[in-house]
Amino acid sequence: MLKKTEKYFPEEKLALGLILSSLFFFFLWILFRSEGFVGDADSVTHYRFSRYSWQFPAFLLDHWAKPVFTLLTSPFAQFGHSGVSVFNLLSGIASAWLVWLSAKKLGYSNRLLLPFLVFFTPIYTLLVISGQVEVLFGLFIMATVWLCLEKKYFWAAVVISFSHLVRTEGIIIIPIIGLFFLVKKQYRHIPWLLTGTLTYSIIGYFHFGDFFWLITQMPYSGKAEMYGTGSFWYYFDVWPKIFGAINYLLIPLGILAIMFDLLRKRESRHLDEAILIILPFALYFMAHVVMWYSGIGRSLGMYRYMISIVPVGALLALRGFNTIFKSLERLTRPKLAGYFFGVVVMALFVSIPFQRYRIPQKLDGMNIVMKEAADFMIHEKLNQNKLYYSDPAFEMFLDLNPFDDSKSRFRLPNSSKPHYEVKPGEIVIWEGHFMALEGVKLEDLQNSPYYEMLGLFEPAHPFTIFETDYKVAVFRRLDVDENFANDSFVPEKGED
Repeated sequence: MLKKTEKYFPEEKLALGLILSSLFFFFLWILFRSEGFVGDADSVTHYRFSRYSWQFPAFLLDHWAKPVFTLLTSPFAQFGHSGVSVFNLLSGIASAWLVWLSAKKLGYSNRLLLPFLVFFTPIYTLLVISGQVEVLFGLFIMATVWLCLEKKYFWAAVVISFSHLVRTEGIIIIPIIGLFFLVKKQYRHIPWLLTGTLTYSIIGYFHFGDFFWLITQMPYSGKAEMYGTGSFWYYFDVWPKIFGAINYLLIPLGILAIMFDLLRKRESRHLDEAILIILPFALYFMAHVVMWYSGIGRSLGMYRYMISIVPVGALLALRGFNTIFKSLERLTRPKLAGYFFGVVVMALFVSIPFQRYRIPQKLDGMNIVMKEAADFMIHEKLNQNKLYYSDPAFEMFLDLNPFDDSKSRFRLPNSSKPHYEVKPGEIVIWEGHFMALEGVKLEDLQNSPYYEMLGLFEPAHPFTIFETDYKVAVFRRLDVDENFANDSFVPEKGED
């Protein structure tokens, strides 16, 4: 379809460069037109680890934050949360470029559609400029796929060996590459799949005194009842919100086309497609289906988890697109039906994310309430007092340094006794998400003799998080009698 377009460019690479450059500046415009920060509270927390890792090097080994993500994003994070967003955008551009290179190696036609199939998959459009780890993990997958197709097996093994330090699901992808090496009889490269694990195990040993810290400090082991579970079919049902309705057709069709060619032609190229493209997409997707259904892995059933497989999904979608396109070309004379199909599909594909989500982002849900509370505190100059909070998003709205203990403290010193070690005049910000999960109830603070409530902020349309009605409340610690304040005070014998 794009052959007529491509003849106006000296090379297809020039057209690709223009497309990727345009996408970069378009999404940069979206970033700076968005309100607040793009992403959820986890996005802020990842930014926090990256931003302050130069001040606290131990953050570079934080298992939850993902050490490789923290390391690579730390220079960008010095420019604020938007710096991490730009890093992710650049990672997305690199992913699209590697998708194109992989498609060229596999002989796919209509390759210039691929940047659009990546960037306008709805969940990618929404969160490629967030501070989440999934975009970088998708880049690691695509880099490995391309290196394998180029027969650069050593570098493929090394790159993917670090992937589980970007997102834990790397432990699913690494065995797939091991299988590929077995099929290709590249046995000598299999041990290099341990490079990332051994490197960080040795580094961590000198900090933690535990060579096996990647296992013993795993943050996602076991079940966490508060995370909940859902239907086995949940991710299938929300597919249009994640991948878009058109991919309901194109991705399964692409999988079927690859499997049909593999069974019919039995060529090495089709086996490469099956192992390097179908398996990462299918196993990652099904892993989250099972985790959300069973409750293992502490999955929250979030849409954003699927960002990681959008690049390989774009290859499957192009395979499905080309199957339909070639059929229409064979069936119609002149070949206008195929071109018309391509134009319509891509126009719909690009428009769907903007119909599904509000892009550029506007404040909604929790962020509206949090921003209202933050504005109130600034207006009343309450932020001049020391603040206690549990939602990382408040750092963004109040411009807090979470490690400056003279100005603020992340989490209360004692959630079971919220007044302990909080001095008179200091401010506690309760919200119905993180602080509620820590066991601090709004009613306890409202009824406490140690606090007065200065403001209560509620969403226009009520909603709950983990069965708690979401609200934000601002409390001030009262100056009360020391013995009265200390409920652990026990009179000595002889005292009345």
